[in-house]
Amino acid sequence: MTGNNVRDTSLKQTKALPNGAAATVIDGFDLGLSARADFRADVELLLTAPALATGVMGDGKTMIYTVETDSDSAYGSPTVVGTILTQTGAGGAGAAAATSRFKFPTNIERYVRVKATGSTTGNCSSSSMTVEILA
Repeated sequence: MTGNNVRDTSLKQTKALPNGAAATVIDGFDLGLSARADFRADVELLLTAPALATGVMGDGKTMIYTVETDSDSAYGSPTVVGTILTQTGAGGAGAAAATSRFKFPTNIERYVRVKATGSTTGNCSSSSMTVEILA
């Protein structure tokens, strides 16, 4: 069996996408790292993004999903460590559902979350993203 496919329901979150040109974030995961620790676990973050109809995701509009980290659970000064996925409306058909994996860098901080940012005036809040940590 290959790694990074084991799922734990306590390491899974679902969150509604933003309404309009706004952002929404999952509550975040506590990786349990002490200060100054290097993260060496062989785990990945899995994002499942929903299909978005053309009414809420017009041509050229985007939903960008980024991974943020912070040493504080309140995310007072989060750092973006990467873009995990960008959905773009095209061909009058909106954006297709998609999944993407993200491998944590060794310098990841204790708390990790995913942020979805929309560039459209359409209301995507009836659709949700799901984020999981896979071991």
